[in-house]
Amino acid sequence: MSTPVAARRVAGFNPAAVGLSMCESRRTRSVVGGLLESVWKNSLDGMRITDENGIIALVNDAYCRLVAMDASELEGQPFTASFCPSSLSPDVVEKYQQRFRQRSTEVHVEGEVVLRSRKIVYLEVTNSYVKSSDGKELLLSIFRDVTERKVAEQALQESEKKYHELFEHAVQGMFQSTVDGRLIAANPALLRMLGYASLQELADVDLAEALYVNPEDRRSLSKTLEEQGLCSGVELQLKRKDGRAITVLEHSRAVRDEEGDVLRYEGIIEDITARKGLEARVREHLEALKASRESLAGLNAQKDKLFSILSHDLRSPFGSILGFCEILLDENQEVTEAEQREFLSYIRNSAQQQLELVNRLLDWSRLETGRIRMEIRDLDLRTVVQSSINSLLGLAAQKDILLYTNLPSGLVVRGDGTLLAQVFSNLVANALKFTPAKGVIAVELAGRNDDSITITVTDTGAGIPREDLNRLFKVEEKYTRPGLNGEQGTGLGLPVVYEIMQKHSGTIDVESEVGKGTTFKLQFPRVLSGDQRHVLIVDDEHGVRVLHTRYLKSALPEASPVYASNGKEAFECAKKYRPQLIITDYAMPEMDGFEFLDLLKHDTSTKDIPVFVVTGEDSTASREALLLSGAVEVLVKPIVQESFENAIKKAMAR
Repeated sequence: MSTPVAARRVAGFNPAAVGLSMCESRRTRSVVGGLLESVWKNSLDGMRITDENGIIALVNDAYCRLVAMDASELEGQPFTASFCPSSLSPDVVEKYQQRFRQRSTEVHVEGEVVLRSRKIVYLEVTNSYVKSSDGKELLLSIFRDVTERKVAEQALQESEKKYHELFEHAVQGMFQSTVDGRLIAANPALLRMLGYASLQELADVDLAEALYVNPEDRRSLSKTLEEQGLCSGVELQLKRKDGRAITVLEHSRAVRDEEGDVLRYEGIIEDITARKGLEARVREHLEALKASRESLAGLNAQKDKLFSILSHDLRSPFGSILGFCEILLDENQEVTEAEQREFLSYIRNSAQQQLELVNRLLDWSRLETGRIRMEIRDLDLRTVVQSSINSLLGLAAQKDILLYTNLPSGLVVRGDGTLLAQVFSNLVANALKFTPAKGVIAVELAGRNDDSITITVTDTGAGIPREDLNRLFKVEEKYTRPGLNGEQGTGLGLPVVYEIMQKHSGTIDVESEVGKGTTFKLQFPRVLSGDQRHVLIVDDEHGVRVLHTRYLKSALPEASPVYASNGKEAFECAKKYRPQLIITDYAMPEMDGFEFLDLLKHDTSTKDIPVFVVTGEDSTASREALLLSGAVEVLVKPIVQESFENAIKKAMAR
């Protein structure tokens, strides 16, 4: 397009379209016409003039550069000639004509377009209606390429979105606060950590007084940020909304303006309560190991003593066994048939004694090392005791001793039936050795309450000297005496009984008087009888216990819930009821979830009970630590009923 043509065409428009009145002088119009021609020619913005049908009447050089087309390709063509046809709607020209007739074209628009060259650009378009010298209405559109600005804006928006999502979904707590201690922003992780539902609950509180266990910590931290600009790994005690204290690490910095004045503080808070608990337990274990090392010498001395006794007892009978065998095998020896029977009797008795000793030693060893797998179930003590007595009634009748039990049915304990039968068989067999003819051996109920059952095994035998009573249950003492008829013992029976009672969370004591008899007193933790499945629910809030019970009954209608409000009380309930499942809160008074779990897993009678821990702390470290400590599942508040029920069903199907 040549300059004269452009000047002629531009000058042909009514000056009123650019704000000049008809009464102005010809000279003024001439100056304006020259100015418009210069603007048209030198403008960096593309300019385009179209008529009522959308036909391009005129374009400037900047427009041609913008769309990468010559004026000859554009003028006289529809305005759509500049754009990629596939990017336009079919009725775009019709809509243009309608807007033109109504003079409703938007003055300023902005959007993305696809040029005929397939290039995508963002254009800012300004529209205005103008008149030519002959009074014809035309549309002047000015195009500005704002692609770089839009790309920058989009990049900024993406960046803001990314950092907003990082803030919202971060695992660690993030915050911004004023210098004087008011919270400006807090992400969901921090609110969950502190037990608040929304930022509004904290917006108007003094952080030092509301959140810090020691308000002076906040003032000290503020001073550090003022002087040094940042802090890292500062350990603090914060208060949750429910009043419970948690231990955190704060990493924060001071944000300053151009003059260096502090505008606000911002940073990250990491909940290390669980980690601190683990560290405390590690210290406890180290102290326990130290104590174990100190007592190791004593234990080794006891073992040396035990093995010294056992080596003597194991070797001694073999002298006579081998001696009698040599006599029987020596063809030069004249041995009568009666002597042969006598020698074989010696050999048999010695071999039986050695076999019993080895069996007892193996029983004790397996119990001590945990190699016996206990099959725990509900047992009626009467059935267990009667079975043991029945196996010894023949021997009692042979010795003319009255052996009986008066135990009623319904004395339910949880334990291994084989091991408990061994307890009573051992005690009754010992009593038979030391009770004379016409004597009495009785297994009786001495007492019961909600917590325990006490059984006594009493005989009217020879009794045990008082000074020997404290040796009976010590394996290293290997205390034994021959029976009234010369019966030999191994000295390991009562230590085995003691270990079995320990494995069942029970106790055994002895009272005896020489010449009058002996009484062994056994105490068992009591459990309820019946077919119900006991589930222990532990939480210090009554409402939570009610909610968990409702979920439990939905998943397991036959369950019989048992309740406790803290870890200490729950541990006693666990030993008493031997529940098939424990659902416990983590944050509790007196004893928290970690301590309760640790007690359960270190007690033989409760270590195999599956435990769910419910915690309000959304902390990966806490979850991992609880699982490592023996929890089968960690459920995070608020509890979803479906997840809760699925976890219960899975555990009860074990």
